[in-house]
Amino acid sequence: MTTTQKRPNAERLKRLPWITALVSLLIILGYLALPAARAPQPVLDWYASSGLKTLEWQNYLAWLRFHGQSPLAASLEQQLATGDHHAYSAALLSPAFDADSRQRGRDFWSPADLERRQSLRDQVPLQLAASPLYQWGLPVQASRPARFFTAPFVPGSPWATFALLLWILPLAIWLEKRLGHGKQLTLWLAGSLLAGAGYLLLARPGQIPLHGAGPALMVWVGAFFGLQRRTLALPIWQPRQRRWQTRHVRPWWLLPLIPAMLSLMLLYSSPANSLAAAILALLGGAAVVQLMRASDSEPQESDPFITPDPQQVSTLSRGWQALALLNGPTARDSFQQVLAGDPAHFSALTGQFTALQLTGDDNGWHQVACALFRHPASGKGEPQQVRHYWHQYQQRSQTPLPGTVGWALVATLARAQAFTEAEALAESLPAAEGRQQALAVLVEEFEKEGLGHRARNWKSQAA
Repeated sequence: MTTTQKRPNAERLKRLPWITALVSLLIILGYLALPAARAPQPVLDWYASSGLKTLEWQNYLAWLRFHGQSPLAASLEQQLATGDHHAYSAALLSPAFDADSRQRGRDFWSPADLERRQSLRDQVPLQLAASPLYQWGLPVQASRPARFFTAPFVPGSPWATFALLLWILPLAIWLEKRLGHGKQLTLWLAGSLLAGAGYLLLARPGQIPLHGAGPALMVWVGAFFGLQRRTLALPIWQPRQRRWQTRHVRPWWLLPLIPAMLSLMLLYSSPANSLAAAILALLGGAAVVQLMRASDSEPQESDPFITPDPQQVSTLSRGWQALALLNGPTARDSFQQVLAGDPAHFSALTGQFTALQLTGDDNGWHQVACALFRHPASGKGEPQQVRHYWHQYQQRSQTPLPGTVGWALVATLARAQAFTEAEALAESLPAAEGRQQALAVLVEEFEKEGLGHRARNWKSQAA
């Protein structure tokens, strides 16, 4: 395999949705490695059978009433009456109650009972470690930061989680291809935090901890709709052909999916809390992706560790000032001085392109035009500038571009989203070095815009 063949393969591997695949795999592994959340949690059975409940439960209810939390005490008693032993976690995980009991325990227990209670309390961390829902989930009274990120991988309702995952996967794959791996991971972490915050808004002590991936996954749905694309190319699995096929849809046709996805939250153990978590993650995803979009539109700052050459900056300024005064010779000499030291300096090339038009040096102008159109133009706004100069070139000259220069320009026009011009130029060029790379860029930009039919056309020509 040649180097040119290896490079497209490496690029394709980089573009695979690795973050989406990793999160999906971890969710599946959670179901394989951890017991179902509906299974009895050992720490709750231990609390009821070890004698700790007998020693302190009624004291805890009285402590709540004394501190003005009578509604919570009544709710916990009603919860126990229905057989929900998660109510015990309110006392078990209350640091304030435990601290108060240690300080004033002699008022309620005999020395022997006090010593026994202390011995049992010392065993609580070990019991919690044996109970996945309380070790990795997000309880109200133990909302440590790490729990926000582990709770989505604790098994929730399998039907709800896997149905939601199947619906979201095509959206998430498209989203990761659009945003990149880093931003996709950032969205997932933000979704975990937002889902945890949404749960804590409504949850009260004694309720089942937040768990399950459903609420956090909604952040990708929010980000997907937050981008507000006109047409979308979504990968759809075709069982008969046993391959993924691209379908083009308008995003607003998918809006009914949102209430359908949110309704799946009702299958989780704590429906109201899970629904609040999912809604906050959904809205947060739409907001976070706007911040990402805004950061992409801001001009990139130069590397603070690279100090511009003062003489080069001065020479460039002199050249642009001369252009403003239509002083072609002075501008030409200034830009040529910069290009002598840095032949690929983008600003100097664009300035020289205009300066040589003023001086009437057609041969030199054509050479500079080729250098400009061959430039990678990878900086912010540079592809659009090259497109502008390409328009000027077409108006002034009928000389065809060399093949290698033309194919480099096709890639630049594609990145500028000047698709009609890029296609017209590509159809006029002979096969030359750089053709495969240029067509790969053109296909990629078409796919980003949801123009799959045009992408397939050029992909077949590149084969």
